[in-house]
Amino acid sequence: MSRPPAITAKLSRVAIEPYLALIRAPFLLFSIIVISVPAAVAVEAGTFDPANTVFAFGSVFFAHIAVNVLNIASDYRTGLDEQTEETAYSGGSDVLTEGSLSYRRAVVLGLLSIVVSALFVVPLLLEYGRIILLFYGVGLTLVVGYTDLFARVGLGETACGLGLTLLPTVAVGYIQAGTIPDTIVALAVPMFLVGFNLLLLNEFPDVEADQENGRVNIPIVFGRQAAGYLYALLVGVIVVSLLYPIATGPLPPTVAVGVAPVALLVPVFREVLSNGSPDITEAALGNHILWTQTTIAAFAVGLLLAAVL
Repeated sequence: MSRPPAITAKLSRVAIEPYLALIRAPFLLFSIIVISVPAAVAVEAGTFDPANTVFAFGSVFFAHIAVNVLNIASDYRTGLDEQTEETAYSGGSDVLTEGSLSYRRAVVLGLLSIVVSALFVVPLLLEYGRIILLFYGVGLTLVVGYTDLFARVGLGETACGLGLTLLPTVAVGYIQAGTIPDTIVALAVPMFLVGFNLLLLNEFPDVEADQENGRVNIPIVFGRQAAGYLYALLVGVIVVSLLYPIATGPLPPTVAVGVAPVALLVPVFREVLSNGSPDITEAALGNHILWTQTTIAAFAVGLLLAAVL
């Protein structure tokens, strides 16, 4: 006798939920937002290539899945996930520690995601040649090495800025017409720093557990207070690095809309710039994540406005 549809749907949902937690599905939206920037650059320049953009997005999307899954698998293997409390924005995932999925299954999914990511690169490789191998090779190194290498030698924030925001921006910008436009170059610094700051603040809640587990990052080495000042300073650098190319010509004036989301950081600054060793509340982390996403999305909106005005 077949199951009622409602029961079947519930069982399907129960079966898929651990995988959604493992790949950290809500955070994959970030890949779409990042890719929207070089796509908007191409639209504004009249060089947008829909097929190549889809191939590039597929590669970036599955690479993002891979780094999320392999990071969770590594944190489970080293015992870090047992020392942290999962929140909406930090603390890893409990999907392996609770036994919802096995460590082996997580590793297999991570490796399969890398393979799928590579398959999306093949058409781009055939069209543009070895430079695509360079882009993908650097990206793959950042994906595979983030948790067990870069995050343990003090380069986690840099790897995040390179792999999550800067490299996809440059690579997707290149595959539109086989060149790196001046607009992409002008956006390189703010895109890198947004990715750098994204991880920097997300490290605050897990400082003690990360330190015990052998990780090395800015809040661990210099303390939360200094890291908070650096975070605020880099937000200022992002604003300046955006307004300068607007004033000198490489970026259209409409991209200045990317400054507006800084208003979301007022409660964040209030916490990270406090005296002593500031911690960060989940509400402030939420504002930080929202600032990261809306800032990059605003870059894309500003470029699209320039294309139609």
